Amino acid sequence: MPPDVVEDEGMFNLLMELVRVDTSAIGRRNYRRVVELIRNEAEALGMRTHVQVIRDERGELPSLIAWKDLGADRNLLLLSHYDVVPATGPWILDGVEFDPFDPRRVNGRIYGRGAADDKSAIALSLSACGRVIRRGKARYNPILAVVGDEEVGGTGVVALAEGGLREAGVEPDAVIVIDAAPDFVGIGASGVINGDLIIRGRGGHAGRPFAARNPVHLAIRLADELLTGFSQNHASRLSKIPSPPGSPVPRLWGRFSITIMEAGTQHNVIPSEARLGFDIRFIPDEGKEEVIERFRAAVAAAACKIGADVDVRIKETLNPGWMTDPSDDFVREVLDSYERHFGSRAIAGSLGGNDGFVFANKGIPTVSLGTIELESNAHGDLENVRESLVVAMRDTLVDLMSLTL
Repeated sequence: MPPDVVEDEGMFNLLMELVRVDTSAIGRRNYRRVVELIRNEAEALGMRTHVQVIRDERGELPSLIAWKDLGADRNLLLLSHYDVVPATGPWILDGVEFDPFDPRRVNGRIYGRGAADDKSAIALSLSACGRVIRRGKARYNPILAVVGDEEVGGTGVVALAEGGLREAGVEPDAVIVIDAAPDFVGIGASGVINGDLIIRGRGGHAGRPFAARNPVHLAIRLADELLTGFSQNHASRLSKIPSPPGSPVPRLWGRFSITIMEAGTQHNVIPSEARLGFDIRFIPDEGKEEVIERFRAAVAAAACKIGADVDVRIKETLNPGWMTDPSDDFVREVLDSYERHFGSRAIAGSLGGNDGFVFANKGIPTVSLGTIELESNAHGDLENVRESLVVAMRDTLVDLMSLTL
């Protein structure tokens, strides 16, 4: 086989090996094992490595940092994450059952949990670093960072920025978060607020509803008030940066979703309490606390209107959103390389949140790229990544880091 084909096959084989390691964020499964696997691959390329380990009530959280000094004036951090959302199998593809952590290659795609989000990013980043290192000269010295707990709040990347890079003795001049869609260069991402609304009522026998105060009914009315009030007002908040291609609104906008409804344990018992879980995505132009206060005010007004006792519980989330000036020189450099392989100079903000906020909010030029298509079904059954897309994204990074194009 030609050398390029051999190298591509090595990248795909590594991706499949990474998928075989169940790194579900719930329980921090096999975190140390996957970090050692990635570390061995990086060291085989001649990169220096450092493993940062933090410990909290959930146990050990390791992050890998690998780097190579190629004599360039600037350092480029390629950031990805190894943790995945849980998966249950079997999955069924073309009538054949398989385990989500036993990947399959079918018709130019690799199927398995984490194949797209975000282990393809790890494999293509290592391959890109290898190519640039073999060339010997570079526009950027490569830094590879792979963190955990991205899917459950961002603890890993915050620890990386606050101490891990300093421990390794490296500092990025620019950052690419490889955890996004492939059809644009991301210059920002939405902020994220999660939480619960606890609606308290008075329980009783379902045969005597007049003697109870049903919190389920109140929760339904509260949801209706928020969806017709706060949600519509929040959606009118528009960012300065464009939305991704195919979005219903041309600029990034606020979104509100009720994602959990929970109450009761028995059909003939009116419960005393109900819970609505919610997700707020806000534009990076706004402050997180400003959005929270506006939401609390909307809940208070709605609760007063329907006569409900409601407690707002905001979960501690670390992601406030971020954006980079589209006129920044680094954005232009990324667009030049991206256009060469994707034929587009589209820029947009991500509808989801990602780890770029840690660095962008420190004033470090940050963009996002990725291989996560709609067809990838990330977080769902039959998650997959297109092999040709992994190659194109790898080659985009090689062009960007290389001294001559």
